[in-house]
Amino acid sequence: MAMAILVSLLVAFTLTPMLSSRFLQLGGAEKKAHTQGFLHSVEVLYLRALDWSLSHRRVIILICGATFLSTFGFYHLVGRDWIPADDQSELISSYTLPEGTSLDKTTKLAEDMAERIIALPEVALVQSFTHGPTNHAHFFIVLVPRSERNRTHAQMATAVRGILSSYRNITYNVRLPSVLGGEIYFPIAAVIRGPELAQLAELSKQAAGRMMKYPDLVDVNPSLNLNTPELQVKVDRQRAADIGVRMTDVSDAVRLFYSGEGSEQYPVTMQLLPEQRDNPDVLARMMVPSTKLGQVRLENVATIGRGAGPASLQRYNREFQVSVYANVATGYPLDLAAAHTVQSIKEVGLPAGYSYLFSGQVKVLEETTWNLLLAMLLASIFMYMVLAAQFESFTYPFIIMLTLPLSVPFALFSLWITGRALSLWSALGMFLLLGIVKKNGILQVDYTNRLRAQGMPVREAIMEANRVRLRPILMTTLSIIAGLIPVAIGIGAGSEQRASIAVTIIGGQTLCLLLTLLVVPVAYSYLAEFEAAPWAEWTARLLGRARSSVRPSDND
Repeated sequence: MAMAILVSLLVAFTLTPMLSSRFLQLGGAEKKAHTQGFLHSVEVLYLRALDWSLSHRRVIILICGATFLSTFGFYHLVGRDWIPADDQSELISSYTLPEGTSLDKTTKLAEDMAERIIALPEVALVQSFTHGPTNHAHFFIVLVPRSERNRTHAQMATAVRGILSSYRNITYNVRLPSVLGGEIYFPIAAVIRGPELAQLAELSKQAAGRMMKYPDLVDVNPSLNLNTPELQVKVDRQRAADIGVRMTDVSDAVRLFYSGEGSEQYPVTMQLLPEQRDNPDVLARMMVPSTKLGQVRLENVATIGRGAGPASLQRYNREFQVSVYANVATGYPLDLAAAHTVQSIKEVGLPAGYSYLFSGQVKVLEETTWNLLLAMLLASIFMYMVLAAQFESFTYPFIIMLTLPLSVPFALFSLWITGRALSLWSALGMFLLLGIVKKNGILQVDYTNRLRAQGMPVREAIMEANRVRLRPILMTTLSIIAGLIPVAIGIGAGSEQRASIAVTIIGGQTLCLLLTLLVVPVAYSYLAEFEAAPWAEWTARLLGRARSSVRPSDND
């Protein structure tokens, strides 16, 4: 974009003037034709509106203030998202059965699910496979091309969830592939941290239960599950110390027998037979080294019993942590789902020493929001500096930049009316919108200054300058809109991403056009009065108003 703008600047300084000198030779009949027709009617209506606005400037200022305040309302209506999922005609799903389920049963259930999913007319291929534990399976679902189906990939994800929900005693999820790839599976990833693992499991379970009540949260599932069968070795540390048995020796011996590996690697790996690993009596007779007695049985220093525990542990900063994952339902923004997640955790109530935070897309969303606000602030500062250098004034750039905050609510309204959220792409569209809107103000102020320099009165200069500049502004606006219409319609792969940018620019530029055409002349007229009045007169007016407001009463 930067390179294209630089090239267009070169063309404007060289090729355009040369071609204008060759071809722009209007005769009297052509000039008369230009003063009639549709554009002439638009010009007449605009001049009437501009004349009324200059006579009722306070009304225009109030309208601008109300328009700017509507930004906050539309901001909450639109909601925020990071990067909306693009329809790639693919879905990813997985499900988990209760602990201890055999691989054969998991595979048979996957085959039954795949048959029901492939029966959907929009599905072209379903590939099922197991990965990791024997009770866990995955689906890779390929949809027919977007042009051959009536439902979007998000609607198809809802249909697949409906099929999986008919099976009992399973946890499942359906994910939409990201256009960027390499990101966390679930948009919502709330991490709860604390010192006690059992307490974390209970807190995450309660939070997940409350999250399921919100329609914008689907596939809610905590990462920690304490239902994995295991043999628990509880060492009597005092007795172990008395006979010289170290904890590291106990853990190494148990790991060697059950995992077949220890602190050193050998060509021959030893481990218990499969039928012995489930027998606690065999584990109790296992010998562990002792610094005082040579070798002692494990049952002499520990008690062994059956129990249940987690399949894996996650720690951060030497604290246990549990993640509660969830997907965002179709038609809801990411920030609303994150807010409901926070509300669910707060309703559960975290004890002292426990905390929560977000990872994944929610974390990136917050970082991106602050970075975009900072970038927008810096862009406004740089624009003001460039305009101040061009106009050799500190006040005229301020008039031009008054139109920037007025374009934001119209852009948000365009997103809201089309059912889109404020994402990274639509935020980039706002950046482009600010540059386009600013251009109109430059045309208006620059030509008004030129007419005033020729001796024309302020009001006549404002009317004439805006009349002359109306057609170039309309021409550039309509050409931009016409060029972005195919992008906004959204045709082809990745169209959803590009459509957000186009909709933001089209809606913001079209809806705020009339208001910006009026507010710049009104602000210019105020500035002209301010410059014409001596500073002493303005000071006297302000002091006179202040004295009248604090005038003592007759009783004093």
